[in-house]
Amino acid sequence: MIEVTQIIAINHQYKVVIMQDDKEETITVPESVLTRLNIFSPRVISLSEYHQITKELDEDILYEKELHFIDYKMRTISEVKKHLQKSTKDEEVINKIITRLKKNQYVNDDLYVKTYISEKIDFDLVGPAYIKQKLILKGIHYDLIDQNIISFSDEMQFDKVFELIKKETKYSIKSPFKKAYVSIKSKLIKKGFGLHIVESAMLSNIDLIKSVIDEEQLLEKEIRDIKKRTSLETWEEKDKVIQKLLYKGYDYELIKKLLKG
Repeated sequence: MIEVTQIIAINHQYKVVIMQDDKEETITVPESVLTRLNIFSPRVISLSEYHQITKELDEDILYEKELHFIDYKMRTISEVKKHLQKSTKDEEVINKIITRLKKNQYVNDDLYVKTYISEKIDFDLVGPAYIKQKLILKGIHYDLIDQNIISFSDEMQFDKVFELIKKETKYSIKSPFKKAYVSIKSKLIKKGFGLHIVESAMLSNIDLIKSVIDEEQLLEKEIRDIKKRTSLETWEEKDKVIQKLLYKGYDYELIKKLLKG
């Protein structure tokens, strides 16, 4: 026989004292559990009711655990599910807790996406493709991302790309212009900006990039070092050097000019 012998109210929760086979057990449960099971005073309960109490208790413990997880920082539904799966493999329990969290507005993917995109636009030098990939990894559906990413206008992107180009050209660049141009362009695309935005911004700031590169000085040093190892007396030797310098990104006309000097 299983009997609830005492129900003691403590801070919106209840201590339920249960006797089962002469063994006493005390379980702390929220009022909602007792209401669902219609247990308001001491009485004999069935085995199924007992199991329901313990199951509801386990679910409430998990629910409180997820509230703490969410309280640390905003989470997506997918992130909460993955966190729950560390504690239980019961999909029914997981879905029940997720539904409860959604109902109480503790998880909301639409709000999460809007907030995430807004924060990235306001504080980070990253583009829409970068943001989209990060949200996908957080389990957000493509459609929801696409509905909100349109707020990241081309004008906003261009401003951010310009800021990144300024950072890249803050100090002198020790690479030929062509190599530096490709390197900066690659970095900007990796930051998630559209190719058309990157190309437009790069062309608009081409003089800025050139202003921090003394390609002639760099090439002169390269040639001096090469001449210490190579005679450059034959056409074949010169051609090899030219090909090597072209591969490094130096301008062909500048190479020819300095090799003649």
